[in-house]
Amino acid sequence: MHLSAALTTSATTADVLTHVASLDAYSHWMPLVHSAVREAEATPPAWNVELRAKVGPLARSKRLRMVRTVYEIGESSRIVFERAETDGRRHANWRLEVAVGPRDVSSPHAEVGETQLVMNLSYDGRFFVSVVESILRQNIEVGKRRLGELLAA
Repeated sequence: MHLSAALTTSATTADVLTHVASLDAYSHWMPLVHSAVREAEATPPAWNVELRAKVGPLARSKRLRMVRTVYEIGESSRIVFERAETDGRRHANWRLEVAVGPRDVSSPHAEVGETQLVMNLSYDGRFFVSVVESILRQNIEVGKRRLGELLAA
């Protein structure tokens, strides 16, 4: 499964990065991220993440250990988080790629000074994929709105 979402904002690239470069910031705007706790000594940086969502009358949660495998910061920035468990077992891959930079002013309706955020999420699990995709899509839309509100404040 692959999902992509984009957000255009008048906030600076640096302002956007404060909300997306470290997973512990995600719980402030992404409802699916119940918690993300950074491992103090991990190199590269790693987080223990709990995803939580309601499915009908039930609440379901999923715990993942995510590592920041790419951290390229500049005028155009790229950050990648990938699942990397330490229990020796094989797990479904989760990969979140984040790109932040100036919006291409040649795009229709683009304004000078706008910042573009693009997030691509990949998951290769086999169980309940259609349910997982539906939950992710709903939470992505809410998260985009909340992040946009944070950046506009």
